[in-house]
Amino acid sequence: MSTPIGATLRRRVTLPVAFGLVGDKRFALLDDVLARDTWSPAQVRNHQAERLSHLFRICRDHNPYWSARFEAFGVNPDGSDPFAELAKLPVLTKDEMRANWKQMRSTHMSESDMVHETSSGSTGMQINFYQSHYYRQLHAAMEYRSRMWMGVEPGEPYLSIQANSAHVNRKTKMLRSARRWMENCYILDAFQMDPARVREQLLAARKINPVHVHGYTTACTTVAEIAQEAGITDWPSVRAVSTTSERQTEQHRKTLGDTFGATVYDRYGSREVLSIAMQCSEGKHHIYEDVNIVEFAPLSDVGDALTATIITPLDNEAMPLFRYRSGDEAAAIDGTCTCGRTLRLMTGCRGRICNNFITPDGHIVNGTYFLYYFYYQEGYQSFQFHQTTEEHIDLYVVPDGTLTQERMDYLKQCCDKIRADSNDQFTVELHIVDEIPKRRGGKHLYTISDVLRHI
Repeated sequence: MSTPIGATLRRRVTLPVAFGLVGDKRFALLDDVLARDTWSPAQVRNHQAERLSHLFRICRDHNPYWSARFEAFGVNPDGSDPFAELAKLPVLTKDEMRANWKQMRSTHMSESDMVHETSSGSTGMQINFYQSHYYRQLHAAMEYRSRMWMGVEPGEPYLSIQANSAHVNRKTKMLRSARRWMENCYILDAFQMDPARVREQLLAARKINPVHVHGYTTACTTVAEIAQEAGITDWPSVRAVSTTSERQTEQHRKTLGDTFGATVYDRYGSREVLSIAMQCSEGKHHIYEDVNIVEFAPLSDVGDALTATIITPLDNEAMPLFRYRSGDEAAAIDGTCTCGRTLRLMTGCRGRICNNFITPDGHIVNGTYFLYYFYYQEGYQSFQFHQTTEEHIDLYVVPDGTLTQERMDYLKQCCDKIRADSNDQFTVELHIVDEIPKRRGGKHLYTISDVLRHI
């Protein structure tokens, strides 16, 4: 159980000191980004111009890929109007990133100053990229900023519904446990959700009096439904529920709100661009314009009222992305918000949909579990896991060029690991194909379950 004094000590002393000792600046950065909440539109615009000009110069001097692109499209890194220079560049597609990611890394930073990451692959296949440690610490500060928009202070107890078993190595588990203790967090594993075990975990989580519940949209909703079925719907301490990583529907919001008795928020980001937008208490999505330039482009393949989101993150010097098409769709909203923040508004994002899978004995496996098998992998253009019956999964893979024996062996190992993780309840059949059909709107689903659909 946490007391107000204990939470304050964590926020003001324990967390800043602990992260500071390992060179993590997230709490210093938090003070900076919170101050931006009161900026005028002119201040935001000036900040964007300064950061954009800085990135242009970094790329001119230390990034051969972007330097060549600047020359090809007439971009002047020292131009007086950086926004006009940015507009000269064409949209950066996922295919271009996939083909050139190694060349897109800036040369002025060492490997120890950055991390190698990969995207989820929800629109086709994963993309590899680099992020600086500074950018990731800034994102951590942005996570705290988002919580504070919901009235939740860092250090207050919360329930996190996230991956905590399969694909998580011992070092990561140890670090996560340390952070969980410092932040007063209870983790419920989103990858292996046995309803009986979830009920036990919910009762244990309620004892810490969490003020916030957050996690993957589908996983949170699944947990909420299990809680409703078990009658575990008394959560007087919870003030906010937030979801991320997947599209949040009105049904998700209703289920989560009814279960936990709190306001439900949607946070929009991606693995490539970590913090993009956040819902305020008035239910409006504000664009985090102080860390991104976001455009809404009426590209022909979207085809309805929504437009493609084109994003330029302003703080990742390790691998700058200019006018990156994320694969999601949304639209700008005119006007201001009664919450008092001046950051521009957008609709909710139409993005990834994740299907749950279910084993014959009733265990629920969040679809995100499956994408981890293709993290950091090359040689595969796209993939899809399709559960056709309670016992059977088809894995479809499109090779990127020639499928080597090494890559074929890896796919067979993935099938074996899935069978082992399910205690041999799943059979997994591998199919090497030339193409995987997309769903309506051109969206690629990497998980489909005919047994238990997304909720």
